[in-house]
Amino acid sequence: MGNQSSIGTTAHSEPLSKEQKETVDNNNNDNNNNNKKPSKSQRRKEKLFQKKPWQEEWKSDVHQFQDAILDESYHHVPVRRTTIDAANLYPSSFPDRPGLIPGSHKHLGGAYDPSDGTIYGIPANSPAILVIRPDEHGEYRLQSIPLPKRVANGSMKWLRGIISDGFLWAIPAWADSVLCVDIDAYWGRRKLPDGQTGYVNLIPLPESHPKGMRWQWHGAGINKEKTGIFCVPSNAKKVLKVDTITKTTSFIDIDFDPDQYPGFTLDCTNKWYGGITGDDNAVYCIPYRASGVLRIDTETNTAKIIGPNYGVGNYFWHGGIKRNGKIYAHPSHADTVLVIDTREDVKGAISELPIHRHNEDDNNLKGTYKWLGGAVGADGNIYCPACDTSAILKINVETDHCTTQGFAGVDRNKWQGGILGRDNCVYTIPANGVHVCRIATDPTIEGGNVVQLLGDLPPHKDKWQGAAVGKDGSLYFIPENGYRVMRVTPPLNPPIIVDGKLPEDDVLIELM
Repeated sequence: MGNQSSIGTTAHSEPLSKEQKETVDNNNNDNNNNNKKPSKSQRRKEKLFQKKPWQEEWKSDVHQFQDAILDESYHHVPVRRTTIDAANLYPSSFPDRPGLIPGSHKHLGGAYDPSDGTIYGIPANSPAILVIRPDEHGEYRLQSIPLPKRVANGSMKWLRGIISDGFLWAIPAWADSVLCVDIDAYWGRRKLPDGQTGYVNLIPLPESHPKGMRWQWHGAGINKEKTGIFCVPSNAKKVLKVDTITKTTSFIDIDFDPDQYPGFTLDCTNKWYGGITGDDNAVYCIPYRASGVLRIDTETNTAKIIGPNYGVGNYFWHGGIKRNGKIYAHPSHADTVLVIDTREDVKGAISELPIHRHNEDDNNLKGTYKWLGGAVGADGNIYCPACDTSAILKINVETDHCTTQGFAGVDRNKWQGGILGRDNCVYTIPANGVHVCRIATDPTIEGGNVVQLLGDLPPHKDKWQGAAVGKDGSLYFIPENGYRVMRVTPPLNPPIIVDGKLPEDDVLIELM
């Protein structure tokens, strides 16, 4: 019948050769090995290298985070979940354009260049100088100017900035040098001087200055001739003068009468906050914990404490604004507004103004950190946004009458400073506050100034510090702990107030 076969059976077989036997034996061994359970070490290895959903999700999150960062200056390594979670609190209004700026205490103030409308963020912990370039048509450009490697990763490097004659100057907080950026050369408006290889320069402090001092100077004033910047001593014991012509630094000793200011020494910390150039070309430094006002004579290069003795260490006033030749200092722990008359015929006459509370304001004027900044309104008066207090302070610079008004909430450190918009409203700079406070200041307003809270902002502390008006009429806020530049666009015209309320939805808030 011949050979017959079916699957798995053999109808006729012959003896196997040696090679065939070896093949059968090997196949049997393989089958036996496949039937064995993998060892614990093998299972651990397989588990380790197995792709998990959360790993893929994390990888995607990291890529999205890195793609959103403004530029390589702000890349953080390693990327942490807390950083990504913080970034997610700042969704971009322009998701196709990088603008994320992660990190803490990146900038301490800003500077505005009126020649081209560029806004600069002063680098504290930031490794670069933030550059914001809005144009007249609402378009903008964000970029950065890298710092020299020697200082890029330093902490709290500079605080506040001044632009003069095509240079950006930043005041040393913890840094061992003054920051000087040739912005005219950077933008191609002039050539670099012979021998200068970069746009960013570090001007060393005098050799006699102690190394490693923190919070050395807090703000500065520039003389009318634009030849000298005079830095306000906070923890430093001397005034720092920056010669803008020779690009060198020197010290000015501080003179005071110990009998007139008993208990005060130059070892006192946080002595003066903020410096304003008066009509008499002197720079006046606002007493924060110092016993009196510091007057820097920019013509004789001398400095002297003047005026009444306020005691030592009580966090009196925090910066100020000059109007009509007078400097009005914002009350922090003080319960009065400090006034320094800088007009030539009086040269530093000092007085204090009482603060009158409006009927609905039950806050105690003995409170702390009440107002830490201000802005000039469209009516020419000064408006100080509420910091730890709940009311706004209005200083009428024509009558020298000071009163509180409005209710802005009871949270602490809500706003520090503000800026006037094209709609004649002041917009406050959110620190811990979760809203932008809008204050109507049009000269035609009758009665009290209407206050409005705008937006729903992240709960981070110290989100923005400093702001400027762009060429497009929008307001640009400099991020400190915030992760993006904030842009606030007011309406073109002053709002119409109906039943004591400002219009809803006429202000656009965007995160860049």
